[in-house]
Amino acid sequence: MKFLAAALLFAVVVAQVAARDLSKYQPRSVLFPRPPVTQKNQYVPVKRAATVDTRGFCGTAKTSNQDRIVGGTEAVPNSRPWQVALFIDDQYFCGGSLISPDWVLTAAHCADNATFFNIMLGAHNVRLTAAEEPNRVEYRSEVYTIHPNWGSTLLRNDLALIKLPESVTFTDAISPICLAPATEPLHAGDPLHVSGWGKPSDAATGISPVLREVDVVGITNQECVAAYSILTIRDSNLCVSTLGGKSSCNGDSGGPLSFINNGVYNQVGVVSFGSNQGCELEIPAGFARLSSFSDWISSVTGLVI
Repeated sequence: MKFLAAALLFAVVVAQVAARDLSKYQPRSVLFPRPPVTQKNQYVPVKRAATVDTRGFCGTAKTSNQDRIVGGTEAVPNSRPWQVALFIDDQYFCGGSLISPDWVLTAAHCADNATFFNIMLGAHNVRLTAAEEPNRVEYRSEVYTIHPNWGSTLLRNDLALIKLPESVTFTDAISPICLAPATEPLHAGDPLHVSGWGKPSDAATGISPVLREVDVVGITNQECVAAYSILTIRDSNLCVSTLGGKSSCNGDSGGPLSFINNGVYNQVGVVSFGSNQGCELEIPAGFARLSSFSDWISSVTGLVI
């Protein structure tokens, strides 16, 4: 009996009996300027060989939304089956992406100093109970690792990986996204796609209960330096234009920025930062550029990228 209780506590599916009160969760976001944060890393991974191959089926959207977060629209339920909702320490909220049967990718600032994550896979309306969303699977995890060169003040290397307590079974509503390799283009001028449960406007008091999405355009890092600084924007960052008030916002942190190639979603960035002046003021939004981190992700997860 003790073994069974421990196994259940360790992580199997978390049951909800009541609708989640989203008002108690604060978006775990970072805006410039930013004070230092003390890092606590819960897990030191052993370097793994790349043996997990999701190529050929990753990044496949199940349905499409013609309307294409701030300035965006509600996504078709379960159309982005890699999208992950993270409730952190029963206080904060972030996004993430499912990249393999065992791993979720998010931002380092979402995981920094965290104790546990309640993880929703296959969710659309995070206010509803699991019983009301039959495609949803929920886990609790305390095992994660932050990029070893994470710099909290200037948001350098803003990536973290969370290990699921058991391998998830892929379904139409739950499947991984493809990840950009080291050879990925820069995507300046390219249409990109961002999704999450973040604030739908600067005036909103909390996160969106439903998944939202918007199309944005990549810009050069030189353009992004003009909005922030040369100390902040590095080669390992990717920035997007937010003209027209289309942008990621507080609560979208850790979620995916994708380039769509022949209908396949390839994650090229992780939502990292925005301006403290607001999300709708057409100031570029910043992401961790995944092509700079493919070797690290592969070494931790064993994922072929």
